[in-house]
Amino acid sequence: MSATPISGYDGGQVSRVQVRMTSDRVRRWEFDAAAFARRGYDPTDVDRFRVQVADELDRLAAQVANLRAENERLNDHLELHRHGVLPSTSTAAKLPAAKEVNLLSAAQREAEQIIAQAHDYAQRVAEYARMQYESYMRAAAEEAKREAERAVAEYRSSSGVNFDDSVATREALRIFGEMMISHMQAAARHLDDGSEKLARTMERIAAEVTAGVAVGASGAAGGAAAGAPAVDGGRVRVAVAPRTQR
Repeated sequence: MSATPISGYDGGQVSRVQVRMTSDRVRRWEFDAAAFARRGYDPTDVDRFRVQVADELDRLAAQVANLRAENERLNDHLELHRHGVLPSTSTAAKLPAAKEVNLLSAAQREAEQIIAQAHDYAQRVAEYARMQYESYMRAAAEEAKREAERAVAEYRSSSGVNFDDSVATREALRIFGEMMISHMQAAARHLDDGSEKLARTMERIAAEVTAGVAVGASGAAGGAAAGAPAVDGGRVRVAVAPRTQR
């Protein structure tokens, strides 16, 4: 008697081409029935495996969607800083001098450039996280397959003539499912950490942009009133995180 390798549990032997694991794929997974007069796999165990892995994939997909939504929310939050940066003036206020206008416009342009860089940074972080997650899950699936096949080989060697293909199949599925769930939970924790770090970085950039433009505005106004140049030329100095190497 011979056990079906874990790579063949999708209704026949499959190629080594990597296929992305999804909840729909797990739910549609087909298992061959055992030969006549022999015990087949336990339908309850297999169905439980399907439900457990599919639910875990759904949960992780929801977390990825939440991360992307949070990224969009932060982008929208930064977009608000493009408007209302300068306080409104009364109709009786004196019109600003040309030098003040130029300095404040330069500060605004630099702030907009920093915001654009922050948008690009957030998009690159999200894309990098997606690529890392998919690569990690492909490697995890391969590792789980190897471990399941190793367990079947050990069972075949130790059982001899008492080898039962249905027992080997259930054990392989159990090991594969447990390892995949463990890897998925680790990936979810990593995504949560990355989401928190991205949120803190974007909030810091937004705060520094607002503070920098305010300093430029007050420096321009003070310089015009006292006949002195604006503080640091009205420039906004904000450090944006370096590009992530892919």
